[in-house]
Amino acid sequence: MTTGQRIAYLRKRNSMTQPMLAEKMNVSQSTVTSWETDRRNVGNEDLVKLADLFHVTTDYILGHNVKLDENVTVAAHLDGELKDMDAETQQEIHEYIEFKKAQYAKKHSQKD
Repeated sequence: MTTGQRIAYLRKRNSMTQPMLAEKMNVSQSTVTSWETDRRNVGNEDLVKLADLFHVTTDYILGHNVKLDENVTVAAHLDGELKDMDAETQQEIHEYIEFKKAQYAKKHSQKD
């Protein structure tokens, strides 16, 4: 998943339209469209704003896997259950897990 695809995913997951996200970010709708289609890179300030808005880490938006502390188990039992699903569904589930890990990491990094 690209950075733009992650932004679109987060926007839709939060029931937002492109105009709604543009307004919250104080940018034009065409800027949001350009981010989501990877025609334009997100600047550092906007990246931080997006991460704060969606309660995830900037690493998640950029596509870096979040490493959690070893005491946190995330759906270790799913592999057996996923084998009967098509590849696209498996990918969506793994992306959702990464999304939740990013939210967890963001929430727990703010406590430090």
